[in-house]
Amino acid sequence: MKNNKPNKKNEFEKQLNDLKEWEENQYNPGYYIGTGKIPEPIKGVGKYPFIQIIIGLIILIPMIIAVIDETDVLNIISFIIPAIIGLSLIYGGIIKLINMKKFRKGNKMH
Repeated sequence: MKNNKPNKKNEFEKQLNDLKEWEENQYNPGYYIGTGKIPEPIKGVGKYPFIQIIIGLIILIPMIIAVIDETDVLNIISFIIPAIIGLSLIYGGIIKLINMKKFRKGNKMH
């Protein structure tokens, strides 16, 4: 049997190179950076809801600290958009976890 580790490493390096090329040339007019699909490392975050939930919590931490610290109303208002983004990431991650559990449970029954 062949060892899969070199293939996985090469695939990961290719993804990193593609992401780097995309970052460097995304604003160059006429430069072809692919089919317009989301790069694999970014798209892969949706497969792992725990990462999505952690990112949402990290975004919410400054707002929670501001509320606890009794910051003035204008500063709290400035946290509304990050709070919406953080809450939507957490909500989406929880929904994905629930759906994954239902899907696994449904497959075990059949």
